[in-house]
Amino acid sequence: MQTNSAPTDPIVNINNLGDRVLRDGWFKSTVTAMGHDMHSAPENIAQLLGNPIAGRSGQKIEPLIPTEQAKANAKSLSVVHGLGAFPMHTDGAHRLQPPRFVVLVCASPGTSPIPTTLIRFRDLQMSASERSRLEAAPFLVRNGRSSFYSTICSRSRPFIRHDAGCMMPQGTESEASGKLIAQRAGEVGFTLVHWRTGDVLVIDNWTVLHGRGLRVSKASSDRKLLRVSVQ
Repeated sequence: MQTNSAPTDPIVNINNLGDRVLRDGWFKSTVTAMGHDMHSAPENIAQLLGNPIAGRSGQKIEPLIPTEQAKANAKSLSVVHGLGAFPMHTDGAHRLQPPRFVVLVCASPGTSPIPTTLIRFRDLQMSASERSRLEAAPFLVRNGRSSFYSTICSRSRPFIRHDAGCMMPQGTESEASGKLIAQRAGEVGFTLVHWRTGDVLVIDNWTVLHGRGLRVSKASSDRKLLRVSVQ
């Protein structure tokens, strides 16, 4: 599997940040290059892109800290994967409309730094028949009393919905759809974001899947990213 490192752009024109993210799929910089400090960066950068929204914790700025399975929130990927690698997914896939952008700021890379993995959905190069399978195979999206049925792709919406943590396949075609994405991502390869304190990553959450680490990765509990979701 071939991987690439995401470049850091030290010069930021805040007037076209959203356009840059939409064009490339993500944007990497630092809090200082964007004219902020660690405290103000997450929400201020999010406000450049749209409306920051609260996550499941009810907070706009959510700390992401690797957690052992036994201590993890029942609705999180950590309850399945613990300190291991996280599979590629859409943030907020449990919502009827996932956040448009995700802003991540590195408060600490941890003593055992592991990268964030990124892949543009378009780079998976799905054929017309494969795309049709993704548009037809149903999943139950678990969200408590607000659970609903959906597919990974749809011609009636502009975003991808993919998260094995909250999307339960409803039959063999659905199971095959999830495996197809994982297989194709392994063939294409990921872009890796290696974190340093103060790094900023903005992701187009509608068209880019992201994860944590590679197969053999194990995160340390002192790794801390700050996340703000943007609608």
